[in-house]
Amino acid sequence: MKRIFCLLLILAAGLVFARDVHPANNTYIRVAVIRDRDKVTLAVKGPYRLEAIHTDLLLDRGERLREEPITPTDAGLKIGERDFKIHGLRVIPERDSTIYIDGKRYRGLVDIIRMKNLKLLVVNHIELESYLYGVLFHEVPHYWPYEVLKAQAVAARTFALYRIRSCKDKDYDVTSDVYSQVYGGRGSERWKTTRAVKATRGQVLTYRGEILPAYYHSMCAGHTEDANVVFGIDLPPLKGVKCPYCKGARRMSWKASFSYKQIAERLNKYGIKASGIKHIAEGERDASGRLLDIKIKDKDGEKSIEAYKFRLALGPNMIKSTNFTIKITRGGIIFSGKGWGHGVGMCQWGAFGMGRRRASYKKILDFYYPGAKIEKVK
Repeated sequence: MKRIFCLLLILAAGLVFARDVHPANNTYIRVAVIRDRDKVTLAVKGPYRLEAIHTDLLLDRGERLREEPITPTDAGLKIGERDFKIHGLRVIPERDSTIYIDGKRYRGLVDIIRMKNLKLLVVNHIELESYLYGVLFHEVPHYWPYEVLKAQAVAARTFALYRIRSCKDKDYDVTSDVYSQVYGGRGSERWKTTRAVKATRGQVLTYRGEILPAYYHSMCAGHTEDANVVFGIDLPPLKGVKCPYCKGARRMSWKASFSYKQIAERLNKYGIKASGIKHIAEGERDASGRLLDIKIKDKDGEKSIEAYKFRLALGPNMIKSTNFTIKITRGGIIFSGKGWGHGVGMCQWGAFGMGRRRASYKKILDFYYPGAKIEKVK
């Protein structure tokens, strides 16, 4: 890295620049874009600064940073060929420069943190509205009806703000995958989805003056789920509604098959003890038709596993919802189901169906979150 020798001089001089890197009056979200990685590459197109996080110690600055590998060490971080005794590195772009992590473009600033297990955590700090630019393209197709994109923008903004307020004491607010909201950075922005974000700027869903946990999912297959079943959240706008609008959607039905051994391995990896499974069966169902629990008989006896945990253990892209039946065959266990996702809140394919019927984004949100209000936050 050019000018890297300046780092040692700066460190020796002990020059500390204590300040807030976030502009006032803006809401920022912390997105974990990479977790548990042995190495990442960093580049910056345009002017930048590098600082040690938590101390604001200026390490380096320049007009452009060519790609450098970042690796964790016992003592700190290795940047290129140089070792530094720092817990984490903050990359701050200047004059709208772009940060590249493993070749992917990001707005905002980026922290590269060495964790206790000697793995890297990469967190993108980004202004909330800009974050949404990189979310919508992944959550709904950008060619869907414009009102659906606006409904998704409000739901995604609300969920993000809910997480920001709930995760103040954690290392990040959301992840960049399906377990939070899929976020692809600057390279995932499209003009139509960005337009939808701008058109609804600051609009969120509230219930009795509080930010609503505005969960959403791909397809409910006829009835959305009660949030209390999955997330332990008992709120009227999230009790579930009968949804006729996703009927006939692509990939409504699905199948997956596993052996008893595969099921046991995945359950154990998830943290649910299971060994020598001999039988598996459906448990009780709730008002939406989804399973509440799965009955398993193994060498230790019979046990009941919450259906949503069972789904996550086997893989949410394999067991796409908890609305399934089980068939035991010689070749293995076949799961036949319908719908995709946890089922709570807005059904995205249902919103698409409403959008095709020319429903406004406000009507879509009112249908899936009954009793919630659309309000504007600064």
